[in-house]
Amino acid sequence: MKRIILLFSLLYICSLNGYSYNKINDIKNYLKNNILTLDPLEGLYDVEFSKQGQNAFQVFPPDKERFKLYIKKNSKGELEIIRQDTGDIFNWEIERIGESNVYNFTVQWEYVSPTTERVYLNNNIEFTFNYEIPIEEMKKAMGRDYQSGFRVYLAWNFIKTYPTSSMYAEAIKKKEQERAQPKEWTGSGFALLEGYLVTNYHVIENAKSIIVQSGSDVFSNKKTATIIGTDKVNDLALLKIQGDITTYTLPYSVKTFTSDVGEDVWVLGFPLTSTMGDEIKLTTGVISAKSGYEGDVSMYQISAPIQPGNSGGPVFDGKGNLIGVVCAHHLGAENVGYAIKSLYLRNLIESYVNHDIMPHETRISGKTLAEQVKAVKDYIYYITCSN
Repeated sequence: MKRIILLFSLLYICSLNGYSYNKINDIKNYLKNNILTLDPLEGLYDVEFSKQGQNAFQVFPPDKERFKLYIKKNSKGELEIIRQDTGDIFNWEIERIGESNVYNFTVQWEYVSPTTERVYLNNNIEFTFNYEIPIEEMKKAMGRDYQSGFRVYLAWNFIKTYPTSSMYAEAIKKKEQERAQPKEWTGSGFALLEGYLVTNYHVIENAKSIIVQSGSDVFSNKKTATIIGTDKVNDLALLKIQGDITTYTLPYSVKTFTSDVGEDVWVLGFPLTSTMGDEIKLTTGVISAKSGYEGDVSMYQISAPIQPGNSGGPVFDGKGNLIGVVCAHHLGAENVGYAIKSLYLRNLIESYVNHDIMPHETRISGKTLAEQVKAVKDYIYYITCSN
């Protein structure tokens, strides 16, 4: 048996090549950051290794050893098995069979041709690799010490410890959520002074790119906007158009005190542009209540029809004062919409801008509705967000 153990030790040493040791934290980061593109075999493993010998007269009890390995692709895209404690790389060739979880493991020998065994990765976490040292290899390696009937069997049981099953499941769930999320979505907004714009927080949430276009010609003169500040609680966001801004005055004022129930209101925005077209849309109604959904005092309830895409658009009163910001409509109820009161906009601006950017004088009071719409539509914006 000692001869068999000596033979195995020599073969084992010959099957390793010295490589510099990679820190396990680096390996973990690689596995975590690439979890959805990993080969199923890649990962950190706890390994139980067993060697058993026999001669013509008896079978010897197996010797067992446990250690840690990891499997990772090298720079050539080849799978390698590496000991964690030494960084040594096993001289095994691993070939995946198609897109399956079945692999061919080939062991290189010093004196005889390579031998190949098929390995099955079970449940993405466990596999066993069993093989025998070829008799001719033992004869060549041991020379005159070899005795007829010598056999050596090797068994490797791999259990993956990282990435865990829960990590795979979480990564798949996250990917599915990202796929379900629209890549591009739209909303409405309106201008303040100095190139600042207002919309809803939920319109720009998770946006990596924000493109704004004036309501006067919605598909020309595209400009990029950046987020200056947000109020998630009140669903407001303050943006600013990038680049040189032409000095302008606004025809409307922002009202910072509460309006009364029964007041006439009108809404401008860009709802459902895929089916309703890109022209700015007008709806009219009244203030139905001074509180919104479930009695929220930061909102008005309005009867002006609201549709997806209206979010972030302005609500004006009959005098041309901007009194609210459209934020939602009530599913299952006709002509029930909600708008955030404009006084909450002042709090957002004061938190992020060190001077006043709100218009305080209306120039459209007393005009007809058609004249008011014509005067303000150039300052209403179509907002396109993408992630």
